[in-house]
Amino acid sequence: MADKTKYNYEIKKIGAIVKSFSGGTPSKNDHSFWEGNVPWVSPKDFGDFYISDSEDHISEDAIGFTKKVPEYAVLVVVRSGILKHTLPIAVNTVSVTINQDVKALIPMANVDASYLAYFLKVFETKILGRCVKHSTTVQSVNSHEFFSLEVPIPPLDTQKKLSAYMDMARREYERSIKEAENILKNIPEYILKEMGLSFSRSKPQTFYAIPSSILEGRLDADFYSPKFLKLRKAIQDSRYKAVCIGDVCESIISGFAAGKQDQADDLPDNERVPQLRPFSITPYGQISFTTKKYVPISRLQEKDYCQKGEVLFNNTNSAEWVGKSTVFDIDTPCAASNHITRITLKEGINPYYIAAFFNMLRSIGYWKLLSTYFNNQAGVNIETLKAVRILLPEKPIQDEIAEEILKRKNTAEALRIEAEQDWEAAKAEFERELLGEMSV
Repeated sequence: MADKTKYNYEIKKIGAIVKSFSGGTPSKNDHSFWEGNVPWVSPKDFGDFYISDSEDHISEDAIGFTKKVPEYAVLVVVRSGILKHTLPIAVNTVSVTINQDVKALIPMANVDASYLAYFLKVFETKILGRCVKHSTTVQSVNSHEFFSLEVPIPPLDTQKKLSAYMDMARREYERSIKEAENILKNIPEYILKEMGLSFSRSKPQTFYAIPSSILEGRLDADFYSPKFLKLRKAIQDSRYKAVCIGDVCESIISGFAAGKQDQADDLPDNERVPQLRPFSITPYGQISFTTKKYVPISRLQEKDYCQKGEVLFNNTNSAEWVGKSTVFDIDTPCAASNHITRITLKEGINPYYIAAFFNMLRSIGYWKLLSTYFNNQAGVNIETLKAVRILLPEKPIQDEIAEEILKRKNTAEALRIEAEQDWEAAKAEFERELLGEMSV
């Protein structure tokens, strides 16, 4: 690490230490451009400091149009809807091209690419506040402001030491986050095992025949695919009681729609409440306020507020995420959008067990196959939801399963929090060691 007493490094603007270019998009109608094997990277391909395998590839003929990115260029997303919260950055290590929403920064010989990338990440919040131009559609980086940002340039060996320190901290952060995710991902398998169920995740058959004698008023082949017939039979034959969801509910209702004219994001807190939407439920069944939308209190009736103990079921989303479920158990008053179904269970039924069973069904694709499709979204309506059969063991077993799931979620959350804290500490150390009190 750098000597804490030395902050007299040369300061240069980003525009003076990099060459840069943006990518482009070949015509979708020119199929010859898309018949190659060179990855074409867009914002959707960015992870946290890495680029995932792009689904899009172009031919060598298109590279003159989009430009090939050299190794160790710093890639920055400069136009995306997520720039309000984060600045996606990655150091390129393979042969790729980029689209028009990504900018490649090619550092001069005396600038380490990883050092520059970590500098941008450490000062991400300030850079977003200064350089991102917000609009009603999509956020974009103001190039003039961005290239005017000042960067300290220590000796190259110091840059590399700082990069190595951050690499180590990031690897530990990613390891802990992965461990936490694995704990959460394994919860559906725990539910299946405890209920004595099994499910093959192998690729399903593309065609099959179903006897007319077992049809129940539905003709969609997905619902009667062999693997789900096997699951449904296992539920029916289980040592535990099989019930229809509708039979264990006191009430089952959807929230209400709120268009832009009905939202209250600009009102003071005492005049608005959060409206829970699909993004308010994590893939692992937790309530999230990472992104919030609000509705005015003046519009709400008592019945519009979520009640503690309700199971919240995400009824409309992309097909993969339909069925995300959680239990409303927080003190913050909230309403729910029409993409959320609110379920009040009968007395003596543990809502955490029911939400966990729903999430298990989502993880194996059951809600996806029960969905109807419209406007590029999938949905499960209330009548379909009511008819689904689940296992309902005795209350002590429900409680035991719910307690174990809570323990696992708490363990994962503790890992995540510790990882976030350590990563923030590493970024702060980077700043202290290199920049002192200097601001962007």
